Amino acid sequence: MLILETAINRYLALDPEMLEKLAVFEGKVIKMEVTGLGRALYLLPDKRGMRVVTEYEGDSDTTLRGSVLSLFKMGLTSDTAALLLRGEVEITGDTRLGHQFKSVFKQMDIDWSEPLADLVGDGIAFQLHRAGQRFGQWARHSARSFSDSTSEYLQEESRDVVTETELNIFNDAVDRLRDDVDRLQKKIQSLQVKQD
Repeated sequence: MLILETAINRYLALDPEMLEKLAVFEGKVIKMEVTGLGRALYLLPDKRGMRVVTEYEGDSDTTLRGSVLSLFKMGLTSDTAALLLRGEVEITGDTRLGHQFKSVFKQMDIDWSEPLADLVGDGIAFQLHRAGQRFGQWARHSARSFSDSTSEYLQEESRDVVTETELNIFNDAVDRLRDDVDRLQKKIQSLQVKQD
């Protein structure tokens, strides 16, 4: 796991603001269960980066469960509703934390010019960086256009997929229900203790 952890932290270091963003998750544990492999990884973010372990004694705050491909797709797509509704990825526990954690990675802003300059020199790195930016803008625009068209069809025309707003409302309701059940359980336990 040390190799994976090192790779993740090197990637995170490419965005100077990333460690600051991860600091808000300090003390949280995100469990990633990879179906088909029977493996689980525990991600422990903090202000120094990301620790990755295969065993963790306590409970995780959020669990993401899916195949390697589904978890990878979840990291790339901005609309996770389709993956969740098709059952490709399951989020249990604190769903809001899972969505906030994914959102931080979606906001990564990497300046590739310095690592490229170390490899190929300043002049070529500058040209590659500009070409990469133009290609990235075109790719994002094309992907956004395709995604918007597909989402609009699935959400408005065929009604096969709920909107992100509807999914957020559902997730909030599930979180409230879980909290209410926890409070009810504590109240029942308290009444049982008094009765005994």
